[in-house]
Amino acid sequence: MKFRWDGGFIMVSWDKFEEGVEWYTKHMGWTCLDQVITPVGKKAFLKMPRLGVVTLKSFESDMEHFKADNSFEGNMRMGFEITNLGETLNYFDREGIKVTELKTLPDGQVSFDITGFENARLTAVYNKSIEGEFLTSRITGFSDVNVRIGVSDIDKAIRWYKEYLGVKLVKQYNDDFAHLHIEDAYDWMQLSEVFYDNIWLEKIEHSDFIKANPAVRNYFDIRPEEFNDTYNHLKLKGVELSEVAGDPQKGWAGFHFFDLDGNRINIWSYPA
Repeated sequence: MKFRWDGGFIMVSWDKFEEGVEWYTKHMGWTCLDQVITPVGKKAFLKMPRLGVVTLKSFESDMEHFKADNSFEGNMRMGFEITNLGETLNYFDREGIKVTELKTLPDGQVSFDITGFENARLTAVYNKSIEGEFLTSRITGFSDVNVRIGVSDIDKAIRWYKEYLGVKLVKQYNDDFAHLHIEDAYDWMQLSEVFYDNIWLEKIEHSDFIKANPAVRNYFDIRPEEFNDTYNHLKLKGVELSEVAGDPQKGWAGFHFFDLDGNRINIWSYPA
């Protein structure tokens, strides 16, 4: 089995889906390319101005993988890029959008969380190398800090993610942080090239380590021909898996499981 990072979903309630599309296009500066209703619910495809497309997806009460069971965002974050730190913070302040205090990662990058539509948590990472570009957008693309994961024990988390997601350790920073690599799905599928995305593990003290159901969800791709074998392999290893949503032989399919600290790992598959 081969997992690759592939972006993800931002979940929105069914009844307020169109309102959610309007919120993200207005406040993040994204462009809606299309809205559709699929066998697994409503979707909207939002283009970020520099890099990437975000999919808004509706919660679904009859699918375990898409249920709004609880509102605990957990400690796994998807990284989004901002290029104008001061103006972005000023905009959020003017619009009454809540943000957390700034935090500096071991590589020097500055990050903070944004409370999005229906309290979804978006994590912004400042890319100062292109400060002054994309002045009309708040979030300009996916960050090169693709995923941030809060854990209780760095060493145990490194071993778990190596075994279950196949990541590579780049560097460990004492017991506080670890930088991991995982292949990028788009570059492998569309360009037949290997490009590595970045996962940061960070030790969190005094946090709730329970099973999370975040609205902003990282997804790791598995190819359709490997989907069923991968699901069965994880099951044989004793991993608690959700039921499968969709059909990997006919189109989109997904499921999820949890790491040692209740961080939700989402898996999807679709025809390339």
